[in-house]
Amino acid sequence: MNRLVKKVTETIEKYNMIEEGDKVIIAVSGGPDSICLFDILNRIKDQLKISLVIAHVHHGIREKEADLEARFVRLKSFHLNLPFEQRTVSVPEIAKAKGLSVEQAGRVERYKFFKELLNKYQAQKIALGHHADDQAETMLMRLIRGSGLRGLVGIPAKRDVFIRPIIECTRQEIEEHCRLNKISYCTDSSNREPNYLRNKIRLELIPFLNKEFHPAIVKNLLQLQTIIRDELSFWEEITEQYYRKALLKEVSEQVILNSKILRNWSPGIQRTVIRRALKHLNHYLEDIQFNHIEAVRLMCLKDEGEKYLYLPGGLRVRKNYEEIFFGPARNIPISGKDKEIEALESELTVGQETEIHNLGLKFITKLYDCNNVNFEKLSKEITKNEVYLDYHKLNLPLKIRNRKPGDKFQPLNSNFYKKVKSFFIDQKIKRHNREKIMLVVDSTNRIVWIAGYQADNRFKITKNTKKILYIEQITI
Repeated sequence: MNRLVKKVTETIEKYNMIEEGDKVIIAVSGGPDSICLFDILNRIKDQLKISLVIAHVHHGIREKEADLEARFVRLKSFHLNLPFEQRTVSVPEIAKAKGLSVEQAGRVERYKFFKELLNKYQAQKIALGHHADDQAETMLMRLIRGSGLRGLVGIPAKRDVFIRPIIECTRQEIEEHCRLNKISYCTDSSNREPNYLRNKIRLELIPFLNKEFHPAIVKNLLQLQTIIRDELSFWEEITEQYYRKALLKEVSEQVILNSKILRNWSPGIQRTVIRRALKHLNHYLEDIQFNHIEAVRLMCLKDEGEKYLYLPGGLRVRKNYEEIFFGPARNIPISGKDKEIEALESELTVGQETEIHNLGLKFITKLYDCNNVNFEKLSKEITKNEVYLDYHKLNLPLKIRNRKPGDKFQPLNSNFYKKVKSFFIDQKIKRHNREKIMLVVDSTNRIVWIAGYQADNRFKITKNTKKILYIEQITI
């Protein structure tokens, strides 16, 4: 067993990447890294008692080169009698359609394809060709972009079904392995162009640091990455405790935190809890940077009404007073951009039931003679979905409708009028729910009752009340 094969075998054992009987999908682009991974796993597959499937993505970029790479990987797979799968897409078109960078779109399409193959072949692992130099480049790239400590952990050796067996091998070791074993591979011409940040780091920054500052810069960065990873494993446990204290709800596509609790903690804890919430929704968080986390944190600190933020990965954050919602944008609508609720209005006939089918509500009315009513008992037993009104103060017929601009009412025990909109704000009612709250009005359009919340002071029952109108709101 040669030196690099031995090193990769030890890495697989160290991180418990593969188990006996596993079927492994290998992502092979045709470059030296993935071809080296391909070669080594093929050499040790019998030793590990695993089977392999080769996967290649044609990105629709560099058409002639990409065609040659696809043909090269396919022929190599057939030569070794290994199953081969190819996905051909136009990454530039996908990036444009989804508003992503070409790099982001390419990554999304690759991972989508690999997971489809996982199901098709009932495979257990997906092997990727990231190596030690990729780690150093990733750390510098995230440092430049303002990443926190978690970003500097770099690329994990193993995460879920994804494994990186050559993660501890340097680019020099990989190319030397290919040279000594006369293994051919393709060269991606775009890797020599400093158009992307990663390429600029690889081609310009690391050589400059090696020459002008320290010849072992990559080795030192990897050592730092190990230290940070070990330290953060401890802080993850502490973060989880704080996260659970602030958590109101956690389902597959939504997290709700209590922003009031979050505000009481130090900025460092606030950021880690926010990041933990986002991680629940988007496990990898490659595109979430410090400025995104900080924007969410600062939004939590403001004691205002409804606020929104867009985040990478199709995520949206909405703050409603003491609640902060995290989830896919499709699950967190924005008020004013939702489909408008049509104006609702129905006559409320005393002694009958009235249904508002659009909102799933039913209103029941009854009329009582005051001679048979215990006022003290009424005041104690009433619920928020019930109201008792002085019947003779009302101008019939009554109607039920949703609110209109400029609506005002007289709150209980007050001699002044208040806008319904201001009342909703004071009650911290979420903006997208306000149009669903029904108002009971009389024939002169005076608001009698904000259903489920408060009656108008002008119609409250007193000792002089002769007849009482009872109204109940029921969800159907």
